[in-house]
Amino acid sequence: MLEAFASFFADNIWLAVIIIAMIPALEGRIAIPFALSSTLLGLNTLPWYWALICAFIGSIIPALPVIFLTRKIKNRFFTGFVQEKYNSKINKLSSQSSNLKKLIWLGAFVAIPLPMTGVWSGSLIAGLTKLSPWQSFIAIAIGSLIACSIILLICLFFQGSELIVLLASLIILALFAIYEVIRLIINKTKKKSTT
Repeated sequence: MLEAFASFFADNIWLAVIIIAMIPALEGRIAIPFALSSTLLGLNTLPWYWALICAFIGSIIPALPVIFLTRKIKNRFFTGFVQEKYNSKINKLSSQSSNLKKLIWLGAFVAIPLPMTGVWSGSLIAGLTKLSPWQSFIAIAIGSLIACSIILLICLFFQGSELIVLLASLIILALFAIYEVIRLIINKTKKKSTT
C-alpha cells in the first residue's frame, strides 16, 4: 500500500500534504512532518515553506463546508454528540463579552496543535454558535496558520528528526483516540447503571 501511495504521489508530494492536512485529527500536525520526512517513502521532500503553505491550505479547505453543514444539519444525534463533546468549549466561547473576544478565543483554540483542537473542531464549534461564518473562517484560518507554524518550528528545531516528530504525533493521536473510546464506554456504562 505504501508503494502505491509513493508511486502515485512521487511527483506530487504537495498534493499528498494537502490531502493529509484535510483529514480530521491529522491536519497540519501530521502533514508538515510528513512533508519534511517523506524521503523515507521514496518521495521528494518539500522545502519548509512549501510544507507550511500546503498544510495550511489543506487544513482550511474543510472549514467553511463544516461550519455551514453544522448549521444546516438538523440531525439531533449529530448535534447532540458534538454539543456533548464540545459543550464546555461552546459555553466558554459563548461567555465572551464581544464578538472580537469570541473570535480570538476560537482562533486560539484552533492554534493549539493537539488532537481535538484543530480546524475541524473549531469549525464544528463555530457552526453551533451564532458567530458569522466568514468571521469564524478568518479566525480559524489564523489559528490554523499558527498551529502549522508551531509544528514547522518543532520540525525545524529538531532538524533531521522529522520522522520522530511524525511518529510522536501519530502516537499522541492514537493514545487520545483510545482515551476517547474508553471514556465513551465508561459514560455509556454509567448511563445504563443509572436507568
